[in-house]
Amino acid sequence: MLYASEKFNPEELALLGRAIGTVAHSSVIVGRDGRAISRYGKRAMVVGIVSTGSTIMDVRLIPLIALRDFAMKKGMPSAYVYYDDGIKVEVSGLDPEEIETIKKSRTFIEAQPNDIGATVYYPNALDDFLRDLLRRHSSKIRVGGKVLVDAMNTPAVLFFPRLSERFGFDVELMNDMMTSYLPPKPREVFLHKLRKGDYRLGLRFRPDGVVEVYEASKPKPEEKVEFRSMWKLMDYLKKMGE
Repeated sequence: MLYASEKFNPEELALLGRAIGTVAHSSVIVGRDGRAISRYGKRAMVVGIVSTGSTIMDVRLIPLIALRDFAMKKGMPSAYVYYDDGIKVEVSGLDPEEIETIKKSRTFIEAQPNDIGATVYYPNALDDFLRDLLRRHSSKIRVGGKVLVDAMNTPAVLFFPRLSERFGFDVELMNDMMTSYLPPKPREVFLHKLRKGDYRLGLRFRPDGVVEVYEASKPKPEEKVEFRSMWKLMDYLKKMGE
């Protein structure tokens, strides 16, 4: 995580974008979560990035955990704007210390008017990502059972029903209002439901792009494993279905 602020400050985000563009000096993938403040914050950051001559690939609304994998496969750096008790920005594929140094010194690249970077929109990025993800796990392996999914008001809700259909489990969603600024129900509520219900698995998608996996059948269902990649999560689910 590169940036965090309780207050919305577009000037700060534009300066951050200028630092990101100066360090990247090429194409950058940008995405956001479902909050309106994230959409406006991303716009301010993009203005800064393109002012350096860098090009933007805007994938718009996408879960952070998916953006990391998508950008890695594309071989491009990424910047993601999201809300979690304030507006935050995470970057991947770039040196955060270098970005901070550039931002503090304000030694930005200043592109000439004819060299301002372009924005290329890629609204189907999540669909393409899921298609690639599920193509890799095309064998008929079923996890089955019932799964409790805590979307934590993130775009992770968009993974379903595609994932539930692929792995053959029934999903019960909680905290699935991805435009809400209300704090999601805490982990303790999630664990209580997991213990009391007839679930095989619990998935908790955090705003910082980490998914927590709980196996309800274990003696200690509150114990978890964590993944920062959907590819690795799919490998884990595949092993459960074998």
